[in-house]
Amino acid sequence: MADEATRLQVAVEQGLRQPVVFENEAVPTFSVLDRLSFYKVPGLSFALIANGKVAWSNGYGNLSSSSDKPVTRNTVFQAASLAKPVTAFAIMRMHDKGKIDINKPINAYLKSYQLAGAQPGAEKLISFENLLNHSSGLSAGGYMGYAQGDAIPTDVQTLLGQEPANTKAVTVELAAGKQVMYSGAGYTVAEVALQDEFGKPFEQLMDTWVLQPLNMLHSSFDMAYPQRDDIEIALGHDITGVAIEGGWRVHPEQAAAGLWSTATDLANLAVELTKGYHGKSDVISQRSARQMLAPVKPGEDLSTYFGGQPAMTFVTDGEGERFLFKHNGGNSGYRSFMLMYPENGDGAVFLTNSDAGFSVGFDMIRAASAVYNWPDYKAKAYKRRKVDRIQQRRLVGDYEFENGLQVSLLNSELADGIAIKFPNGDIYPLSAVEDKHQYVHQDSGLEVSFIDTDGQLSVFLYNQTALKK
Repeated sequence: MADEATRLQVAVEQGLRQPVVFENEAVPTFSVLDRLSFYKVPGLSFALIANGKVAWSNGYGNLSSSSDKPVTRNTVFQAASLAKPVTAFAIMRMHDKGKIDINKPINAYLKSYQLAGAQPGAEKLISFENLLNHSSGLSAGGYMGYAQGDAIPTDVQTLLGQEPANTKAVTVELAAGKQVMYSGAGYTVAEVALQDEFGKPFEQLMDTWVLQPLNMLHSSFDMAYPQRDDIEIALGHDITGVAIEGGWRVHPEQAAAGLWSTATDLANLAVELTKGYHGKSDVISQRSARQMLAPVKPGEDLSTYFGGQPAMTFVTDGEGERFLFKHNGGNSGYRSFMLMYPENGDGAVFLTNSDAGFSVGFDMIRAASAVYNWPDYKAKAYKRRKVDRIQQRRLVGDYEFENGLQVSLLNSELADGIAIKFPNGDIYPLSAVEDKHQYVHQDSGLEVSFIDTDGQLSVFLYNQTALKK
């Protein structure tokens, strides 16, 4: 069995796949280190879950672009928004034990802060459940964090938008349960409520209620955690491979974005939630586990929400053995992702120390899907189209969107002789596919279509249209 597990691990590590393949052509595969170099991503942590257990995990690359210290399975990364499902797991355990009631109005737990908003009285109906499943009606918002050495706001200052907070005040914009609006602020409200109710720092509550019970030994919500001498931190980088100032940004919004962790630790949470889903967990009840994965359907059909149906924190998709739950995250310099099929116990987690990390991470997810025969996360197949180079020259030039942003189509020696250049300087060589107007970028899966309306050329990408100047 050990030999078979090793064989499968090597097959994944040597079988990374692009999001695009072409019909009747061999599928190119790459090693992890190949793709880390290609995308200028210094390091990656990956854990593979099979049959309800962490089958293997490993680290790849280096702690930073200027270091030769390798990433190991115990290297710590910012988990970004994967902090949210970890927080939700702890809150559901508190609910199981009768310490809190997730259906009770959140203002009953808030002592240092009270919600208020545009709709008088709406705040009285918001519960922990609404905060966790993003149906609270609170103003949306992610968090950019703070440079090391900056003044750090309290949680209440963050919610009130008071200095030194770099965010606006949180308001109740809609009645609870009317609509799903992804809100990091909702998790900050939950963070304050827990601290007010239990009289303890948030990081201590998370240690007690989730990190210790799940044996997440290399994880912490403590803002001072990366300063410890006994851990190795993967420093964050931008998309060009340059380390961000200070190595990472500080996130006092711990419940929403402040978790430090490893892929192995986060895989432990996915495994335990799956055990709970089947009624086999000693840590969380089946009722709570299934509630975390139950669809949230306030107001309207949200089946296209982030590529699936919103649940409590997670996004879910599929039915039967194809049923899955997933969540991604992105802080400055870091990208993360968790995927789990609870019916058969298969899944994976990756953490990277780069804004470009999703590229290599999902190349590895596709490798795992191919090796372990998952129903999803396959490359999309296209049929190549022969290019008329003379006609294609008409496409070269600058294109402008309604918001004033521009992209440029350039001649290229790569792919099918044409590439698209974005405002940030990224250049994507394009391959001609399918009908005569469509192109695709093999390394990202980006689809680009051209339209000729009475001689006026336009380009369509990311669901937006830009006119040729």
